[in-house]
Amino acid sequence: MKNKNQIISIIFYILSVVFLLYYGYIELSSNIFMSTFGRLFLLCGSCLFLYLGALFLSKYRNDNKAMKINLWIFFILFCGLLITLTLFDPMWGRNGLSIFNWSQADFSKHFNYYVKSSVNLIPFKTIIGYIKDIFTSLLDTSNIFANLLGNLVCMMPFAFFIPMLFKKINNTKKFILTILCITLGIELIQFITFSGSCDIDDIILNTLGAFIMYKILNIKDIKNLIKNIFLLEKNKIDKKKLLKVLIPIIVVVVLCFGLYKIGSRFYDNNLDDWMSKYNYKLEIIDETENCDTALELFYENELYEYYFDCIKSDYVYARINDGEKYLVKELLTNNPTDYVISIDKLERAGLKFTTKEKYKKINIYYEDNVYLSKEKIEDVSILGIGWGNSIQGESLSQEVFLIPKKEGTTLLSLDIYNGSTSELVETLKYEIIINSSLEVSYKEID
Repeated sequence: MKNKNQIISIIFYILSVVFLLYYGYIELSSNIFMSTFGRLFLLCGSCLFLYLGALFLSKYRNDNKAMKINLWIFFILFCGLLITLTLFDPMWGRNGLSIFNWSQADFSKHFNYYVKSSVNLIPFKTIIGYIKDIFTSLLDTSNIFANLLGNLVCMMPFAFFIPMLFKKINNTKKFILTILCITLGIELIQFITFSGSCDIDDIILNTLGAFIMYKILNIKDIKNLIKNIFLLEKNKIDKKKLLKVLIPIIVVVVLCFGLYKIGSRFYDNNLDDWMSKYNYKLEIIDETENCDTALELFYENELYEYYFDCIKSDYVYARINDGEKYLVKELLTNNPTDYVISIDKLERAGLKFTTKEKYKKINIYYEDNVYLSKEKIEDVSILGIGWGNSIQGESLSQEVFLIPKKEGTTLLSLDIYNGSTSELVETLKYEIIINSSLEVSYKEID
């Protein structure tokens, strides 16, 4: 029987190593893609086989030394997983340590953008925003819960490992201080390396989740159960007390699942509303019989004027979803429907017109998948900016209108970012000159 236990333990250890090697191969390979849950399955499978191997080896040796070694292996694997997810995993928006390959100029380009887009020092700002998004936004509910519950859960395993492996810090104050140091360290590394966001709400959720789990695992019967499972001890467990503890935990889990389902329903409803407002059938109906040949202004916005090639604005309609028809000029100026109507949609539906620009503009052409950020104007009392038509994809074509406010000279900067990595590619600088007649001229500055 003892030899049988030894053979079974060897088989489980081999299976554990196979799973672990394949997991490592997936992590290091750039040619194989596997979801986060797939990789977690491999890692958890490896840990399960490792546990079973140690269990049978303990029966063979008649001690729990292998189980104690297992705890350290589990701890190391968890730390490796945590480092991967927080620094290197592109599926979670991590950039790794590519910062160390940047030049000083690259670092300067990235820093301002990263601080504005990925750093939050206001407590509960991100958390409250996500909670609001559950009921009001088009952000997928699974993404919201992945961020909120993911940050709440990710440090919970430390509540298991620290009391089992580090007896000197097995009290509440030292544990919380340790978790704070770990989470602060992770956020600091992410800030230094620009890998992921640096958010004080992550620290709040990480610490809160670890603290809750620490308190749960320190309940006497749960602590005894864990020691019985992972150290093969034979502590007595009061099943009734254990059940009283587990029921509230199960209730909380069920409530979270219920909230997720409610959030998903809100998301589906919001998506349906959005689709009904934006994704509709549009038909142009021109009932003009004869009209005088002349340009007729039928609509204008901040940057453009739109003209028919003859006087016919009272005879050009748009029919929505095969229903009632509306005058195009009425839809654009005083929309009586719940549908979101734009001149671009009408044009795609077949509306013919001539466009005139109201202001002088800068045309930006860039051969790459890039986009322009918000402008920077030295003196906003002199100049305003209007973002005109843009076409993005293989190349960028962007109209930047220069709206004069008063006579003077000012500087304009336009930042161009990579559309895939959100990295700053280039900053274009212009000197803008506005004369007393509010005529605009400009020149590019190197």
